[in-house]
Amino acid sequence: MYGYHNRIARVNLTEGKVTYEELPDEAIRKFIGGKGLGYYLIYREVPPGTDPLSEANKFVFAPGGMTGLVPGSSKVIAVSKSPETRLISDSSGGDAFGPKLKGHFDALIIEGKSEEPVYLYVHDGEVEILPAEHLWGRGNYEVAKEIWKEHPKASIAMIGPAGEKLSRIANVVYDTERASGRGGLGAVLGSKKVKAVVVEPGEKPSVANPEEFQKLWQEYYNEFSTNPKYEHTRNYGTTDALRSSASLGMSPAYNFSRPYIPDELASKLAGDEVKKYEVEPEWFVHGKSCPIKCARYVEVEYKGRKIRVKPEYESIAMLGAATGVFNFPAVAYFNWLVNNLGLDSIATGNTIAWLFEMVEKGLISEEEIGFPVKGFGDEEAEERLIKLMAERKGFGAILADGVKRACERLGRGCELAVHVKGMEAPAWDPRGRRTYALSYATADVGASHLRGWPRPHQLPNQGPAKELVPSLIESRDESYITDMLGTCKFVPYRMEDLARLYSLVTGEEWSVEELRKRAWGVESIARIHNALDWVTPYLDDTIPPRWWEPEPDGPAKGNKAFIDYNDFLEARKEFYRLRGWDEELGVPLPETMEELGLSEFKEDAKRALDNVVDYFSFF
Repeated sequence: MYGYHNRIARVNLTEGKVTYEELPDEAIRKFIGGKGLGYYLIYREVPPGTDPLSEANKFVFAPGGMTGLVPGSSKVIAVSKSPETRLISDSSGGDAFGPKLKGHFDALIIEGKSEEPVYLYVHDGEVEILPAEHLWGRGNYEVAKEIWKEHPKASIAMIGPAGEKLSRIANVVYDTERASGRGGLGAVLGSKKVKAVVVEPGEKPSVANPEEFQKLWQEYYNEFSTNPKYEHTRNYGTTDALRSSASLGMSPAYNFSRPYIPDELASKLAGDEVKKYEVEPEWFVHGKSCPIKCARYVEVEYKGRKIRVKPEYESIAMLGAATGVFNFPAVAYFNWLVNNLGLDSIATGNTIAWLFEMVEKGLISEEEIGFPVKGFGDEEAEERLIKLMAERKGFGAILADGVKRACERLGRGCELAVHVKGMEAPAWDPRGRRTYALSYATADVGASHLRGWPRPHQLPNQGPAKELVPSLIESRDESYITDMLGTCKFVPYRMEDLARLYSLVTGEEWSVEELRKRAWGVESIARIHNALDWVTPYLDDTIPPRWWEPEPDGPAKGNKAFIDYNDFLEARKEFYRLRGWDEELGVPLPETMEELGLSEFKEDAKRALDNVVDYFSFF
């Protein structure tokens, strides 16, 4: 099929063998690539009930259907069963890893477990399993430097010490500055003793209509790289977003207790303040991969140490505003530190922010923690906690698996823990946007800001949440589509643009409606698998207590995430209904799977429904 190699590499670490399989066109047509293909492979090969850190779990790297082919299409999707949530979980990453992997395979499946640390070396359409004892225990910046000495043109996916120690909030880091950050997927690679995957450039798959495709490629690139309306994004990337979230009452400041903060405070971690430290490293090479180029290196000196890092809003807000640290050099250093250690910046900041609030409220003592912690704004404590979490030492062992497990281990403070299904909330408080909390509640992976934004932007008390559910579903589908095609959400393609480009790539006619159908199908199979794994949507599709508290100040003052609990239940029921799922239980109906052209999942859908019914009848 044009745009693909129709090829999967399977690495069995237990046997030390690599095999290669054909990827049928029919699987591509149903699941496209990236998130879709990854979910299909994990659904097919990892049975419900599998321990995420066991040898039976598998890990998939899947570039998108157009990764490396169109402007702003660098994405690879990492998919596995999450050690943090038990759900099938995916997390996208950028940089060069996705396009280079796309030059060899449409997916890389890692299964089994190695006895000793290894890294996988992908080159010339093959995979080698090579020893990595010399890399084990070392930070990501050091590992990358070592690997690039031997493989200077390669791109690297790697885990840090946190992944080796099986932290359930460990991530996968690409080329030091990008990550598949959510769900603890780094721990899955750590459990398999895989330190890194090293990918050389390969052969880009051919497209069906090269002349028309190249013409359109140039048009889009020129439009996105020169149009004044995208200038703010090209200039700041996401780094100015704290000013936006704070002004809307949607920031995570002080563990989501103060979603509104004044602009003069937010500006200390945003926009022009960040640009003061902007540099262009000598190793940065200009290219025509992305027309937006929103990410920028900064160079800061913190405690006599000079570091370079590419900060993004989520990391800045969660390691800074959420913990009450409004000193940009410190926050940039924390960003560098979690990258080096291989920790999810969102989950790490969220968990430390929770601890700081516990300290502020007198719910935990200095003796329990083992060293002085002042509470919000304590830079010294935050740095120390990040290191202890990655090492699983001291009090860090309590925090190393995320905020849900931390509060459960301590037996207190769970009412202050901001997560959904065990995944820590990112840097957008939903009390400032009508129906947005429903996106968190129903997201396939847990709390994610990348599973749909309802439109228009209104406050929760401006009307029933149910009214904006159709727009939330529309936005969710669009998010899935970009994750299946491998394009970046910050490159402003319309869905019609993506359908047109994908048609030219494959030589087959793709409509927006067909792409949306595929997105709907992927979300539905995730639901089925989770219900078969005893994740019950009726109980688990919910939000944390913090978001039921009225906002204390700002434009969203007095707003909770929903008008009341009945408003939430009605909106959730409407979401289930429009998705073709059981209106009360939230499980896809067998007839819906038939309608989506996925009849092979009908029986599983029926079993999943029976599972949930049996669960409630038991009580």
